[in-house]
Amino acid sequence: MAPMTYGTPEFYKEQFMDFVGDAQADHPEHGEALIQGFLLALDDWMQYHTTQAAHYGSLQERVRSAL
Repeated sequence: MAPMTYGTPEFYKEQFMDFVGDAQADHPEHGEALIQGFLLALDDWMQYHTTQAAHYGSLQERVRSAL
């Protein structure tokens, strides 16, 4: 298979195919784990960005007060 260009729909299709392929009828817990893992990943990224946004706000306040 030819390498996919990062960020293209085809690239993400290949990534998702690896995960979706784990959801098997004879192991329904894998599909549930796939969904839960996705939600956990979203939670982690939301927490990261919330923390980063607060940090940027703090930096902004410090810079504005110094000017």
